[in-house]
Amino acid sequence: MGNMYNLSVSEVAEIVGCHRNTLLRYEKEGYVTPMRDNNNYRRYTVQQALKLKKILDSRRPANQP
Repeated sequence: MGNMYNLSVSEVAEIVGCHRNTLLRYEKEGYVTPMRDNNNYRRYTVQQALKLKKILDSRRPANQP
């Protein structure tokens, strides 16, 4: 089936539309828990990225991109 945890911090930050540090803050706050690869890098699923995007979109003012 393959590894579902295949997105890096930078890739998720781009999908979500935030800075990578914002993504790491959300991890510390418990909104998402990435897996670690063999090099100890954080890896996320597409579902986790979409969840974070939904959270951030709900916090942005309606007139902001």
